[in-house]
Amino acid sequence: MIRVCQRYAGDLDGAGIIYNNAMFRVFRNIKNYQHHGKLEAWVRTIVINCCLDHVKAKGKIKEAPVTAATEEISIDDYVFEKISAKEIQLIIKKLPKATAIVFNLFVYEGCTHNQIADALGISEGTSKWHVNEGRRLLKTKLEHLEKA
Repeated sequence: MIRVCQRYAGDLDGAGIIYNNAMFRVFRNIKNYQHHGKLEAWVRTIVINCCLDHVKAKGKIKEAPVTAATEEISIDDYVFEKISAKEIQLIIKKLPKATAIVFNLFVYEGCTHNQIADALGISEGTSKWHVNEGRRLLKTKLEHLEKA
C-alpha cells in the first residue's frame, strides 16, 4: 500500500504521511467493516481516499484547457514487451503531476472518468484530457527509448 501512496505523494515522506493517515482511518473504522468482500479491498479503498484527500489539499489538479474532442492515443502492446513495469512506472512518475494523478487513478485504480471528476472536483473532459495526455507523453517516451 505504501507504493500506492507514493504514486500520489511523489516522495516517501508524503507517502508516509498518507499511509499513516490511512492506517489511522482503518483502525478508527474497523468496527464498521461489514465482512462483505475482502478486507484488503476495504483497506485499499481507504488508502485511495486518503491519497485523494492529499491531492486535493495540495491543490494539484486544475481544469485542463479542453477544446474539441481529440483523438484517443493508443500504445501498441508490443512496446511493453521491451520494457519492464518498473521502467514504465518511472516514466509515469515523471509525467506532469496532475496528469500522473489522473492517469494513475484511471489505469491503476480502474476509476471511471466520472469517478475521477467527482473525486478531484474536475470535469470529465479534463479527466479524459489528462489520461490522453499521459498516454501521449508515455508513447513519446517509449518510442524514444525504442530508438535508443
